[in-house]
Amino acid sequence: MYFNYFTKKPFQGKNIEILENTNLTGGFLTFLQARKLGGAIPKGTKSVAKLIMPMLELKANTKGQLEEKMSGRKYSVFHISQVEFKEGEKENQEVIKLKV
Repeated sequence: MYFNYFTKKPFQGKNIEILENTNLTGGFLTFLQARKLGGAIPKGTKSVAKLIMPMLELKANTKGQLEEKMSGRKYSVFHISQVEFKEGEKENQEVIKLKV
């Protein structure tokens, strides 16, 4: 199962196919999400995948009508095994999320 470790939401669509190619399972985080959890990505660590967040754009055509266009924004993710947590930091985050 592939899920965002920060939000606990499973990935969907094309992102599942991308993550299957990494041969890793479990939680994935962006750089900023890892920092918010008190973790750190060691210098020089490569992201395991670049995922796509679909976005809907509205643009005016030459006739002045709005057209919907699908686009995507790519973002790099790291596997939870690449994140270094301070001693006990990871466990503290789990307890805090369970209490909320």
